[in-house]
Amino acid sequence: MLTREITFYCHHGMSITQAKQLSRLAGMFKSCIRGTNLTRRQTVTVSNQLSLLTLAIQPGDLCQLQIEGNDAELAHMAFTCWCGELGQPLVRPATAALAEQRLADALPDYFFTLAQLGHCQTGLDKAQALSQLIDLLPAQLVTDSAGLADEIASREQIAATIIRPGLAMPHVLSSRVTRPALALLASKAPIEWGSRIGPVQTLILLAIPAGSPRETLLPLTRLARAMLDDVIASALLRASSSPARQAIVVESLLG
Repeated sequence: MLTREITFYCHHGMSITQAKQLSRLAGMFKSCIRGTNLTRRQTVTVSNQLSLLTLAIQPGDLCQLQIEGNDAELAHMAFTCWCGELGQPLVRPATAALAEQRLADALPDYFFTLAQLGHCQTGLDKAQALSQLIDLLPAQLVTDSAGLADEIASREQIAATIIRPGLAMPHVLSSRVTRPALALLASKAPIEWGSRIGPVQTLILLAIPAGSPRETLLPLTRLARAMLDDVIASALLRASSSPARQAIVVESLLG
């Protein structure tokens, strides 16, 4: 069965007329189509107009349409045009600007640019995946890559940092990074992570300077809680572009 998604920032709230149009459009396809307001962590069936209105979409909300079915590809094309009227689908690199600006405004010490997200088409083992994540961190923030890799490996030996099926969040407090930074790697092939929960395909590395104050760590707490939320985690695992993944992580950091 085919699956597709459209993740987008809303420029406008959803009117009753738009909700009616969206539910009518959904009725033209056999696929199951669900709408999610990631900012409010709500998911509804798009074919139900009244349910759509309960999403209470406002300007600036991050949303996602999830499409699953044999005609998902055709539905994806139709809904991409519709989403373009409501907001900005996050596909091309240029669409990452809003998420990056929101992070810079709210958490200026944090680094998570589009260059810090990677995608791997071939199979990796755990060590290779961790190495790629470290390579995605901004070079100017890492004083000792080899030492940082050793610290992350040591942390993984204590307990695998898998959060849920498909998703892991390796993390480290280290004197080898000068500012908080994240890296994300999406792998087409499952990566064995040494856990009974199973393999992973989405990895988020958190590298934080040792001795960081509590207020620096709070966004990471919000991110971890968000990744335990079924709505947010499902949206991240379904996201098919780096700008979409980046926006979901940024909004989770901001809480």
